Amino acid sequence: MNKEKHIVIIGSGPGGYHAAVLLSKENHKVTIIEKAGIGGTCLNVGCIPTKALLDHVSLFEHFRESVIKKKIFHGENLSINIERLKAFQSEVIKQLQQGLEKLLMKKQIKLIHGEAKLLAEGKIQVTSKDGNQVIFADEIIIATGSRPKSIPGFEFDGKLIVSSDHIWNIPAVPKNLLVIGSGPIGIEFARIYNLLGSTVTISEIKEKICPILDSEISENLVRSLKRRGINLKPNFATKFIEKKSDSVVVEFLSTEISEKIREEFDQVLISVGRESNTQNLGLAECKVELELPDYIKVDKFLKTNVHNIWAIGDVTKFPQLAHTASYQARTVAANICGNNGNNREFTGSVIPSCIFGYPEIAFVGKTEEELKDSNVSYKTGKYLFLSSGKAKASGLTEGIAKVLMDEKTKKIFGAHIIGAEASNLIHEIVIAMQNELTVEEVINSIHAHPTYSEVLLEALEDCLGEAIHV
Repeated sequence: MNKEKHIVIIGSGPGGYHAAVLLSKENHKVTIIEKAGIGGTCLNVGCIPTKALLDHVSLFEHFRESVIKKKIFHGENLSINIERLKAFQSEVIKQLQQGLEKLLMKKQIKLIHGEAKLLAEGKIQVTSKDGNQVIFADEIIIATGSRPKSIPGFEFDGKLIVSSDHIWNIPAVPKNLLVIGSGPIGIEFARIYNLLGSTVTISEIKEKICPILDSEISENLVRSLKRRGINLKPNFATKFIEKKSDSVVVEFLSTEISEKIREEFDQVLISVGRESNTQNLGLAECKVELELPDYIKVDKFLKTNVHNIWAIGDVTKFPQLAHTASYQARTVAANICGNNGNNREFTGSVIPSCIFGYPEIAFVGKTEEELKDSNVSYKTGKYLFLSSGKAKASGLTEGIAKVLMDEKTKKIFGAHIIGAEASNLIHEIVIAMQNELTVEEVINSIHAHPTYSEVLLEALEDCLGEAIHV
């Protein structure tokens, strides 16, 4: 029987609350310190609120096409009721917050609203509206998340120059919106505001739109965005020129040729990544080591250099994703409990990523460019959604599934999908890669018909030259 410990978790996002519940199940005393909303960025201003918007505006787009182009339904003057959409979004957040609060109460996890600062030897100072208090912990887990990163000249003002934290709840629909940065967050907000009626421009300093994507998926994304009237400016740096009372003037500087373009926008969304919330935590005073640019340095067990301090989620160097934090919570909880004396390692080698809206994008593992650079032998399998019976029947035929297979071992290097239900389809590959299954082993299972899963099945079969419909 493990000795009961008092474990303090700083932050109540996916990593923080998952760790709290897991540790409470092992009969440890658990306290969460949260300075903002319970559930962290994900629940309050990130994953959940944006998906509430994206799913509905994408549904609207699909229905509108059925009315106007296919003439399956009768209707005129279709529009989105933004106030109702915002009310729905708020209700979703409220319900999930209440559910999380009930879960913590059920597990007897104490929640303190306040700002935490590490002192020494397990002491934590908590500053709240009720004053200051010092609490003691046997183990401390830092799960304080991250915040949007700004760029010089484009300091956030919350109105004209904004981050995702400012516009997740549609305070207004600008006539002209500039999105600086074409990562997942930038793409998702571009899709939302495009469907709400904004003229959207995306600028990207690199050559490829959404640089983290496999090039073939990026090319599909570019066609999709252009088809919807979203303006793209790859290979352009963006310089702040002037802020007026109701607009921002910027200058686009080509990174390829000597070209300057000056334009004016009603709003500018800065979407160039996120930075870890590691400031004002007392890390330096407790001699907790950091690594550039602002991550907490952890070992393979997610422990810092201080014997009783751990770190998970966006404050570590791993992909800043809610599901990364949740999985890391399991790792740390197991290591704190020390069940059977075994330490659990976190490698972060198989982490899926998703971009939502239609068509969805999901990927895991290596891109084809990475494989070419590493000079390994690989085979590629592909299948178009356009050839899928399910996609045809649903009217959602955009996209492609692509699988990269080790030519020698037949194991999967990576998979990349753009199309309907991509965020769900990718997990078949995640399980296969995590368990080092071969392509033969994956396709030796029956996939229901007609389903989108057959798109992935055909891509897997194509790796071996066995696809039926290719």
